[in-house]
Amino acid sequence: MKGNTDYRKSSVPVLIGLGGMMLVSVLIVGCHQHDPNYSEPMINGYLYRGEYYNYAIEYERYVEVFDPKGLRMVPVVRLNNEELKPYYYTWTKYGYGDSMHFADNQPYELEVVHYYGKAGARVIMPGNFTVATPPEGYILDLDSTLNIQWTRSAGAEWYWVEIDIEYDYRDTLGEEDNLSLRLDTMLQDTSLVIPPERIFPGYILDVYEGDACVMVWSGNGPAIEPGDRGNVTGAGFGFFNAINEPREKYFFVGAPIAVRRCPDSRILRQEMLRRLKARA
Repeated sequence: MKGNTDYRKSSVPVLIGLGGMMLVSVLIVGCHQHDPNYSEPMINGYLYRGEYYNYAIEYERYVEVFDPKGLRMVPVVRLNNEELKPYYYTWTKYGYGDSMHFADNQPYELEVVHYYGKAGARVIMPGNFTVATPPEGYILDLDSTLNIQWTRSAGAEWYWVEIDIEYDYRDTLGEEDNLSLRLDTMLQDTSLVIPPERIFPGYILDVYEGDACVMVWSGNGPAIEPGDRGNVTGAGFGFFNAINEPREKYFFVGAPIAVRRCPDSRILRQEMLRRLKARA
């Protein structure tokens, strides 16, 4: 009986010891899962193809990986299994990209490998399209409705349209002045109609001369609107877009002018791309 009694007594600490080891193991795993330094990075990027008024074409592939607590390894960024090279970095962010040509109307898989795992997103690069109206050399008169139409862009989930207008006028009091106007909207249709009262306020009596341009973007991925959810999944969050922009339409208001006044499309393009980058 003594031997049995001694055995049972000696077994207690052994079981407790094993339990302690299991408990320590659980605590270690739990600490890793709730590590206060754990942080999934924000991933922001886009594919962009743009055609200038002189028919030159620009391509850009851009991805930024950001962690405000600091990146613990240099992220590996792949696009359709092609590894992109970083071109700038700080201790909290790495930027990747280039201006290499890529195909339109094709799917693109983004993969980002970082210290805590993998994240990714999928987009379709919208197909090439054109802005059909207004035609080249068009003159928008005081009582005219502005009709804007474009061809369908394959794979596009939305279209963003911007109209910039500038013209000289005489008002109902006989005063002369200049008006600059910018209108923009996002829609899924391939046409937009703007009535004359949106462009020419009621106090305008005569329009002398001016010019205007229309830019249309076709997009795939989250639009640039309040409340839009990111499309990056896995161990990370953020936004990844594909944008295709055809050649702008440039036209006149009232009468032709010798020197362009409305903003250059290159400036407008950079403003829009900055909006995409600012989401990080």
